[in-house]
Amino acid sequence: MKAIFMGTPQFAVNSLDTLISKGVDVGLVITRTDKKQGRNMKIEMPPVKKRALELGLGVYQPEDIKSQEAIDKIRQINPDIIIVTAYGKILPTEILNMPKYGCINVHASLLPKYRGASPINTCLLNGDNITGITTMYMNEELDSGDIILKDELEISLDDDYVSLTEKLAKLSEKTLGNIINMLNMSMDLPRLQQNHQNATYCTLITKEMGHIDYSKSADEIINTIRGLNSFSIYNDTNFKIFKAKKLEDKSSDKVGMIVKCDENELVVTTATKDISLLQVQMAGKKKMMIEDFLRGNKLEKGVIFK
Repeated sequence: MKAIFMGTPQFAVNSLDTLISKGVDVGLVITRTDKKQGRNMKIEMPPVKKRALELGLGVYQPEDIKSQEAIDKIRQINPDIIIVTAYGKILPTEILNMPKYGCINVHASLLPKYRGASPINTCLLNGDNITGITTMYMNEELDSGDIILKDELEISLDDDYVSLTEKLAKLSEKTLGNIINMLNMSMDLPRLQQNHQNATYCTLITKEMGHIDYSKSADEIINTIRGLNSFSIYNDTNFKIFKAKKLEDKSSDKVGMIVKCDENELVVTTATKDISLLQVQMAGKKKMMIEDFLRGNKLEKGVIFK
């Protein structure tokens, strides 16, 4: 069985590895173009490209997947199946109709819940306790194709975007692997139409959404920290917050105020309960657990995070 794989971030690497481990002939890997990233704006290749090159696979990075050049390139490969995991572009009908077994998408939610590009962020922001992987046949609309297989995953209270992404990437190996096993045994794949009336869509993620609003509840703030690159402003300095926990006390009606700062704990007020910050990073410094941070940095009690 000859396949084309399309994907971009680290999450998608697990799908590519699954195809290889199942003996699929991956004729081409299509990924997004290299981008400038990081503080030094160094050009970096997508994780999928890096892995494909390690595996000795051909890589194609079209600027426009809908271009005639891209369509002709895929037609030359003549794939039996196209697997798409977090590629980041909508495919044109010409490509969707090419493979014998169709184009199959690996999506990090339990569809029809959370269609769109940020399902992992969104489930954490909403405080969900269950998520999963859905594989589906792709069509011209966003994440609305018929479902093939689903696998559920329980979300731990300790999960954040990084840990949950890793868990879902691992789960995707099982879900996609089962599909490849069925195709290798010439079995018909399940095909269940989505209930479109129950469809929900992902939150559009912006940088400013990570700016913590302490007038919200402690639970909402914790979920923001879990789901986004969260930050506050302390005395005009950017202050990133990676982990926090809710306490049982509410020390002040002034929200965002530092009510405790000793050698072990940094506590801030919210609209409901106080929260204790567990992992932070001051601008220009390293990410640290709070005990390590407080050894070398003292924040002033009574100051209000902006």
